[in-house]
Amino acid sequence: MNRSLYAPIILLLSIILINCKAQPKNTAVRQPDGNSQILVGTANIDSLLTRPFAGWFVPNLEDYQPNPEKIEALEPLLEDVDILLFMGTWCKDSKREVPRFVKILQEADYPVEKVRVIMMTRDKTTPQNYEKGYGITNVPTIIFSREGTEINRIVEYPLEDMETDMLKILSGQAYRHAYDWD
Repeated sequence: MNRSLYAPIILLLSIILINCKAQPKNTAVRQPDGNSQILVGTANIDSLLTRPFAGWFVPNLEDYQPNPEKIEALEPLLEDVDILLFMGTWCKDSKREVPRFVKILQEADYPVEKVRVIMMTRDKTTPQNYEKGYGITNVPTIIFSREGTEINRIVEYPLEDMETDMLKILSGQAYRHAYDWD
């Protein structure tokens, strides 16, 4: 074999290996019913584009029509925000709210790949304890932060609608999520 062919092959293999190592650490877990699977651990939004999750994610993403005026208002507010999403692929609230949330981010030109996603078991845990210190009681929980400090969070469902709740949080308005009773 010609030595000049080795360099591109080695480069290609290196890229593949690096990308494999960079993949999120999630595990498909078969449920007790034996028929369904959930994801557990770190993930990315693209994980929801695979079977069986795409069956609910894609239609809910495509069907949701965010409010264009609210999207325009959100764009500058999202610029320096970090987002941590705790969700369950088994959870009806996650199945409803996460596609809506993703659609809003896409429409507001927020890089969805920046969202840190933690997939949880039904008892809201992960084998790696990613939830430790975050006080997760319900999913989905969407935590918005700036410079490492939590601004606020949406827990399980928005109080008005996702865009309005995000606008309140990111603009610094008073906001209490559905389980903030203190």
